[in-house]
Amino acid sequence: METLILRAQGYYGNGFMLGCAEAKVKELVTTNLHDMVKLVQEAKLSITNDYVKSAIDLLEDKTVKTDLSASLVISQWSKLGLEDLDFGEGKALHMGPLSSDIYCLFLPVVSDVTAIRVLVALPETVVDKFEYFMKDFFYSEDNGDANREGNDLK
Repeated sequence: METLILRAQGYYGNGFMLGCAEAKVKELVTTNLHDMVKLVQEAKLSITNDYVKSAIDLLEDKTVKTDLSASLVISQWSKLGLEDLDFGEGKALHMGPLSSDIYCLFLPVVSDVTAIRVLVALPETVVDKFEYFMKDFFYSEDNGDANREGNDLK
């Protein structure tokens, strides 16, 4: 499927549009992979020129406030080859967005093709809790199984 949007003269570039495949957790764990692939394919097919134009209109309307607080977009960017692009000044030192509100991105590490960097966007209200679980929870006394006798990861 190819969606073409006419651009103003002199504008060059690519864009992307999010297609949303929704499923309940129960569906994810009880159905087969084929059903989930079909769900993603249907979401991709729903992105038409009219859909894209409507989304652009919505984004340009400054009176509309979208609530993305319950959204998480997971995307694999590490194999796109964007880190190899050279716009005349040499290869990039960093490849990825400058900021993100709803994304968990798997990004390339420019100097190491075998590595990936994970950018996780979090609402400000949960940053402290996330940091606790990433740094301190494993070693805390109230962490039950993680602190069992014989656990050599401590």
